[in-house]
Amino acid sequence: MSVEELVKTLNKYAHLLGFPINLEWVRTVESVQQDIMGEVRRLAGNYGSLREFVESLDSQGLLEKAVAKAASTIGEDVGDYRESVKAALTGDLKVKGSKPALIALQAIARAYAEEASKKEPIVEPSAYCPTCGATSETMVKSGGKYLMICHFCTYTWITSEKHPTCPYCGNKDMLTIGVISDKQMRIALMKCWKCGAKWRAILDETIKAPPVLLPLIAMAAEKYTQILATIKKEFES
Repeated sequence: MSVEELVKTLNKYAHLLGFPINLEWVRTVESVQQDIMGEVRRLAGNYGSLREFVESLDSQGLLEKAVAKAASTIGEDVGDYRESVKAALTGDLKVKGSKPALIALQAIARAYAEEASKKEPIVEPSAYCPTCGATSETMVKSGGKYLMICHFCTYTWITSEKHPTCPYCGNKDMLTIGVISDKQMRIALMKCWKCGAKWRAILDETIKAPPVLLPLIAMAAEKYTQILATIKKEFES
């Protein structure tokens, strides 16, 4: 999907979110990420893990090049790119160059996840991405299956069929999995009353968007947080 098509799709579902989206920023970031992905995609299938892939790109000077490209695009300076990458991996975006490093790392992870998605799909009731290890808070219903999608690399894996399973503890008891949604059952906030975990879900299969946008669209479910808190209070009493 082209950058403009992605922005158009996001704009289509922006009304669900309830908060403004900087479409120009999305356009800028997606543009540079697609450029980086185009440069490293051909190499992604040669490695058994994302870590190995990143280390190889680093040894070839391609990681530094990707960070520099992202920095130039968003107009930020990078000092020691290795320090910028380290900060990005720990979530410290106050360090100089950490934002472009994060953009570059996500692009590389997306390229790797694309190749991983061509293999046999992973079936695992887990919230932890099998590709990059990030914790997902986004579930998507597709073809009668329930999938988790990684907000970082966009890899998707199957957690269950027919009924949602808690991706944090594996609970399958529908009586202890709460679903708070609108009447159309489009976007929902889900809660496992056994382990206490909650996650967002896109239940309406007519919502079509590229994987990178699905976690953002699913954030619309946060508007049900107060309802969930009220239910929790009543449940505990």
